[in-house]
Amino acid sequence: MNTGAFVEIDYVAKVKDGRYFDVTDEARAKELDLYEQGRTYGPVKVVVGARHVLEGLDEALASMELGEEREVVVSPEQGFGRRDPSLINTVPMREFRKQGITPRVGMSLEVGEQVAHVKSVSSGRVTLDFNHALAGRTLEYTVRIVSEITDPQKKIEALFDLYLGGFDESKYTVAIEDTEATITMEGLKKGVEDVVRSIVRKEIEKHIPEITAVSFGGEESPEEPPEGEAQEQAGDAPVDEA
Repeated sequence: MNTGAFVEIDYVAKVKDGRYFDVTDEARAKELDLYEQGRTYGPVKVVVGARHVLEGLDEALASMELGEEREVVVSPEQGFGRRDPSLINTVPMREFRKQGITPRVGMSLEVGEQVAHVKSVSSGRVTLDFNHALAGRTLEYTVRIVSEITDPQKKIEALFDLYLGGFDESKYTVAIEDTEATITMEGLKKGVEDVVRSIVRKEIEKHIPEITAVSFGGEESPEEPPEGEAQEQAGDAPVDEA
């Protein structure tokens, strides 16, 4: 597939030792005891080369054909990275007790904006590991390219899936005329809507070159001065003499 192609992929992922950790198919998830209530299963939309998936998997997609299925081995360097000893810290138990937390080995905790895994609990101390749970592991994917998305409107909807968790047709609409996209979004708070508009516009410009202009329904346009004021301003404008 060409870099920049929008595709839908199905995959099953496991650690090299055979432990499965992710899957896109619901039936397979139940079979592997990975099913998560509330998760939406089905092919995942990605842009080839945009690192929407791990680097090793992304590079494999670039050399695959539509409909092809392949076994892909992803090294730690192209996966979740090597384990970093400096990301393992020891914290006094009393710090957890202050917050009413009883840490247990294997528990995941949010510390600031990071996720840590409790590695050990002993002698009034808790060892936290801030490395990703799969850091240092070689991964194996069975991946298939299910389809390619070529329609600009469907590409925009795919970007909503990637960055906003889904395209809700009751809240969002996309209309394409020539090379201009008009997008309407409802039910978003003012501050959030501004951020979403910025993200959507930026990603369309980056990944969908056939769309040359993006506008949003309800977006305020700069106010034009009244006709008389406009004429007055025009009259005050400097005139170049030939």
